[in-house]
Amino acid sequence: MANIATIQAINKIIQKKDYNFIRTNGLEPKHFVGYEKHIQFMLDHYRLYGTIPDLQTFCEHFPDFMDKIIPNAVEEADDYLADRLYEDYGFSKFGPFMSKLGQLAEQDSRVAYQYMLDQMKNLNPRVVCKGVDIIREGALERYEQFITKKDNPDAKSISTGLVELDEIFGGWDYGDELVTIVARTNQGKSWLLLKFLAEAWKQGKRVGLYSGEMNHVKLGYRFDALFNHFSNRALVQGHQVDGYKEYIEGLKEGHINPFIIITQKEFGGRPTVQKIRNFVEENELDIVGIDQLSLMEDGRASRNDPPRLRLGHIAEDLFLLSSEYKIPVLALAQANREGVKKDEDMSAPGLENIKESDDIAHNSSKCIGMRQTNYGLVLDIIKNREGKVGDKLLWSWDIDTGHFAYVPSAGDAAPVQVRQQTIEQNKSEFNVPNAYNPF
Repeated sequence: MANIATIQAINKIIQKKDYNFIRTNGLEPKHFVGYEKHIQFMLDHYRLYGTIPDLQTFCEHFPDFMDKIIPNAVEEADDYLADRLYEDYGFSKFGPFMSKLGQLAEQDSRVAYQYMLDQMKNLNPRVVCKGVDIIREGALERYEQFITKKDNPDAKSISTGLVELDEIFGGWDYGDELVTIVARTNQGKSWLLLKFLAEAWKQGKRVGLYSGEMNHVKLGYRFDALFNHFSNRALVQGHQVDGYKEYIEGLKEGHINPFIIITQKEFGGRPTVQKIRNFVEENELDIVGIDQLSLMEDGRASRNDPPRLRLGHIAEDLFLLSSEYKIPVLALAQANREGVKKDEDMSAPGLENIKESDDIAHNSSKCIGMRQTNYGLVLDIIKNREGKVGDKLLWSWDIDTGHFAYVPSAGDAAPVQVRQQTIEQNKSEFNVPNAYNPF
């Protein structure tokens, strides 16, 4: 008869659709004594479809499990269940070992002793995560990474495209990097995400963007405005735009690295993180954007899980994706109503204003609060795992043509009329005509 912890663990995996319980604890089908085939079915289903099977599918294949369903959520700690699974597995091996050892001892104690020594390594099957000794092998590894970054600037990070933001963040890191941009509706956060991704593309990176609401044509017009400062309004409305044909031809012929946009239509609905993982892997992406977290599905949610828990799962899984593929993930999150500020208030939404889920901030390496004010675009650094927080940055931003002009001090921010003059000066200083002008 199976240990009760085995039944609890199987129920919990199905309830939470939590593949991480198996992966992070180093578990294999053999550790679920008496239910090896059940777990193998789970693993095969996950590899094929990117999710743990639901209860109905599982019981259809294994009717013998119907009377072992636990109707309420299993609240037992993961560590306890994993320990019991290993203990039960060890016990299942220890009985046959002792039986054979006794038989050998009756024949020849020396043979029995050698058998005991040979089998000892198999009697403690627990996989221990020993970590990394930062004094020995860890020290050499970080020195090698330091030398690589020192001698190769491209290996350091991916520039944000905004010098002042790079001075704080040092760019987007390769891996362990989930950057969340928080703003209310109609603040231009999709534009800002596209700006960051366009800058990465200009650096030769392979870029991907999941757009939950906009198609590739409209996003392409925005890219043209950000990259070459065409009027987005003119492109969308079909007005005369000098040099656009030459620009398009040069864009197609002059660049190898792709900028791939995928929508709900291509995914067949809102994607799970597993589908985003497939998107990253198939296109060998160097960076990926998510517009936005609320337009994704939680691949391991139970039927009654609240939005808070679902969004927390999505953020956690996106961070794990970043760690696995060593790429930054940039995502948008909606701010709640408390994130609305008065016009004279120069602050943007904070961590407490992330709608539905504190776990989004918890799983993010960096968080940026964003808001459009009468003085310009305000970005607040509200989380930064590797640096300080609290910096407030301000740009004059012509959203139609993608021009950014940094205002050195938010306290010296100019009103609308002066802001427009700054933008016009910024355009002339860049001297960028409405024609193809690569980098």
